[in-house]
Order: sequence, then C-alpha cells, then structure tokens
Amino acid sequence: MKLVVVGTGQGGSNIADEFVALGQWVWTNRRVRIFTGTEADPIAKGVFAVNLGAGDLYGLEHIPQTDDHTILLGTTDEFRGRGAGKVNADGAEQARRDSRKIVATIRDHGDVYSADAILVIATTAGGTGSGSVGVIVDLLKEEFKKPVYAMLVLPFENQYDEPDSVINTATCLKKILENSKADAVFLVDNQKFARKQDAMGVNFATINRKIADSFMDILCVGEETDRRFIGEVLDANDVIRILKGPTVIGVSHAALPMSRKPRTNSGGLFGRLRGTERQQQHFSVSKAQIERAQTVVTQALAELSLDCEYIEEGKVLYDAQHVLGLFSGPAVEATEEIVEMMDNTFSELVPGAGRRKGTYPGRTSDTISVTAIVANIGEGKAMDRIEWFYREAANMMNTSRDRREGRGRRWEDISKLSDALPNL
Repeated sequence: MKLVVVGTGQGGSNIADEFVALGQWVWTNRRVRIFTGTEADPIAKGVFAVNLGAGDLYGLEHIPQTDDHTILLGTTDEFRGRGAGKVNADGAEQARRDSRKIVATIRDHGDVYSADAILVIATTAGGTGSGSVGVIVDLLKEEFKKPVYAMLVLPFENQYDEPDSVINTATCLKKILENSKADAVFLVDNQKFARKQDAMGVNFATINRKIADSFMDILCVGEETDRRFIGEVLDANDVIRILKGPTVIGVSHAALPMSRKPRTNSGGLFGRLRGTERQQQHFSVSKAQIERAQTVVTQALAELSLDCEYIEEGKVLYDAQHVLGLFSGPAVEATEEIVEMMDNTFSELVPGAGRRKGTYPGRTSDTISVTAIVANIGEGKAMDRIEWFYREAANMMNTSRDRREGRGRRWEDISKLSDALPNL
C-alpha cells in the first residue's frame, strides 16, 4: 500500500519525519517502497510537512527542508513564520488562505496519482496542526479523489487541565470526526507510549517511532514482490475497504526460542527440495507455537493506539465494524492453524465485526508479530474519551467566559472610582 503522508504542525510534521526514516529502513532492508515515487526518487518524495512556525521545520531530519516538501504558511501576513500560538482557529484560517500553495506543492512534487491513499497527521493540542488538519484533509480529498485518512494524536494526561489543550483537542475531534471528508481517522493516545522515567525529548522521539512502526508490515505486505515473502496477502484494497470512521491500530511482538529460529537452507537443488517438505515435530512444539501466537494476537489488541475496549459480563470485548489481522514471522510459524486461531480470536473479542486476515512470512527471523486494525469503533473507552473532551471543553469554555466577564465587571467598578480624578 503506497501512501502520500502530510504532517501538519510541529507534532504532525515530526511524526511524518519519522515515517520517512521508516520508509528508508524498509527500502534498505526489504527493497519495498511504501511511499510514492520510483526507485530513482528519494524516499521522501511522497512526504510533506506543513507549519506556521519556521523554527519547527528546521528540526526535521528526513523530510527535505526545501519548498517542494516543507510548506510554510502565513508568510505574507502577520504570522511571518512564527506559529499559531496554540490558537487553532488561526491554524485553520491560514490553511484556507494558503490552500492553493498546499495543494500545488503536493500535486506537483508528490506523485500523488500513484498513491493508494493519503495520510494527514496532526497532534490535537496545539494550534497549527489541530486547526489545519481538517482543512487539509478536505482540500486533498476534493483535489485527488483518493482515500484520505487523518491521524490525530491526543495529548498527554498532564495536559488535561490546560484549557487550550483540551479545547483545541475537542474542536479538532469535532471537525475531523463529524465535519470533514476523512475516510477514516486513526486515533492515537500519547499516554499509551509515554514512559514517565524518560525525558520529554526522549519520549517524543520514542512515541513518533512507535507510531510509524505500527504501520510497517501493513504497508509492506501489499507491495512485496519477492515470492519468498508472499503469504495470504492483504493488498491495498483489503485495507481501504475496512478503513471507515474512528480507527485504531496496534502491533505486538514476541521473540522466538532459539529452537524455532529458521536455519539457512543449503544452496543448490537438494537444499531447495528439502526446504519444501514439512519436518515432523513433537505435539508439544505445535502447542507452544499456538499459545505463543495467541498471546501476540491478544496483546496486539491490548496495544491498540487508543484503548477502546468495554466490559461485558466480566469479559473484555471490542465494538467495531471491521477488524483486520496481519501475522508476520518466519514462514514455518505462519501455519494455517495459527491463521485460523487469529481469525477465531478476533471473532470472539470483536463480535459481529467483518474480519480480514493475512500473513507476511519470512521477513523476520527471530520474532513473530501481529498487526491489528480495528475500524469504525463504537462503544468503549475510546468513545468515552472523546465524550470527556467534548464535555470538559464546553465546561472550560463556560468557566473561562464567566471569569472573563467577572474581571470585566470588576474593572468597571474600579474605573468608576477614577471619575473624580483629573485626566493627565
């Protein structure tokens, strides 16, 4: 599945920057291209950064700091590259004013017509990204008539008492979830990936990397051309058809015991022939194999980018329209029994959801992993979180208005006392 990726605001641009690092690793190690362009093009051809703050763009490591990939808004008015100052209405307005610049840059330099979809990324608590992401999604959907997905990264819990962060998050969620043309919205909770003992800079870098890495196998599998690594394929259309509404993604890994790590077959004809036969093994080995894989499947749901489970009769379940599972690992691990187990687990834990499954064999030699996508989620913790942001933002706005009016009345009362004083 080939993407065009657009990061907007500081946080969104930094995540897009990490996507380029992922794309470079995938190309170097797998010879698979997950962004638009040809083999002769740089990996960053299909990745862009949009911002009102010039200083934030200087921090990019992988997206070229040139006007064909970094789009600085507000250069002709009062902003002059200084950012939106956490006022997301300004971020939205500047994206509208510079809509031609955004569309033209991506159209002329992104090879968009070879993309399967477009992903627009923003963090919700700031100004530029929170405000502009909905505008950019709509612009690109209208211009290119392709699937356009938004990725919204929610703030840390220590920001939940900041009115600006909460109100920006709520208004951003409302715009994207209710009033935009986004085909699907990936929701990511910063708090799930944060480690309290790490410095903030380390946390941000780790979170951005984990977010990008969550998409690695699901993007690679449909672009794979090496027959050794093609299993039960999930192609771009399989993914596109399930991506609707609020969506979460999760990945889990498990190391294989030394006895399960594949050995390199000897070369030549006899080595190839020996490799086609399945060696018999003790039943306990198969049992351990299934149990290990089942742990990874359930853990992938626990590692979803935003918690969305609910409890029914003491059991953890997930409410969604679709669920997709991709099992990756050595070919000997990707058995039909394991794929059936993955499908049954999703059937049990995401009741009533349409299911798609696939395998990506052979690309890793010492781990197995499962990528899970749960799309068009409903009842559960995720919806509770969105409801909390809406309600808390409304309360904060009312409180702020009352305090502002109270300050105004107090100042009027004091000013009356000055009427008897002479003017200088």
